[in-house]
Amino acid sequence: MKTIDCNDSSDELLPDPALIQTALCSLMTRHTVRPCLGLVYTILHHLQMLLAHPDMVNFPERRNIYDQLLQQWKHIAERSQAPRCGETTRPRVVTH
Repeated sequence: MKTIDCNDSSDELLPDPALIQTALCSLMTRHTVRPCLGLVYTILHHLQMLLAHPDMVNFPERRNIYDQLLQQWKHIAERSQAPRCGETTRPRVVTH
């Protein structure tokens, strides 16, 4: 998983925070419907992008919330029993 350094001042452009937030809500919703370890890592990446975004400097309350969410999702990733995306926990039906 690629991590984003919140203190890195590289020229990498990040998407608009509203776009990241919208995608994050969609990813979290998808994860509740069908847990997937790949989604967990994508959620972590989106939270890191929000925390690293220069537009978020003026919103300490939001940064605090996103940091709390990041810690919670890291915990979920560490304890996840969810299959990787595309795998299934249901037995496959074999027909002859």
